[in-house]
Amino acid sequence: MVHARLTGILLAFCVPATAAAEPQPVRGSGFITLMQGNTVSGTSRSGAAFNMYFLPDGVLTYEDSAGARDRGTWSIDADGDVCVAWEKPADHPKGCYRVAVDGSRITWRGKGGSGSATLRGGIADTFLKAGKK
Repeated sequence: MVHARLTGILLAFCVPATAAAEPQPVRGSGFITLMQGNTVSGTSRSGAAFNMYFLPDGVLTYEDSAGARDRGTWSIDADGDVCVAWEKPADHPKGCYRVAVDGSRITWRGKGGSGSATLRGGIADTFLKAGKK
C-alpha cells in the first residue's frame, strides 16, 4: 500500500552541522524529476521489503520480497500532490499524498495514511533488508 510502503536526490542543499535539516516538500515537476530513474524501497506493514517505481508514462509498479506485485497509475493534481490508483484497490487504496524528502529519505502523507521509504538513487532489482527504511 502506498500509505504503508511508501522509493538521484532532487534537492541538494547545505545545512550547518549544528542545525537540524527539515524534510523539503517535493511537488509537481519536482516529484517527476526526483522519481526519474529512482527506486523507492521500504518495508510493508507485513514486514516484507518492497520496491516501487514511478515510471515517466504515469505507470506505478510495486513488488515485495513476499512475492506481492501490483501496478497502478500516478499523476500530479492541481495542488502538486502525487495521486495514485492501484489495480488491486483492496490491497492498495487510491489517494493523493504530499511528499517530502530529507536526503535519501522520502515521506508521504494523505487522507489514505502516511509512510516513509528510502530513495535508492537508481533502478534497483534487489530489495533492501526488511526493516531498513
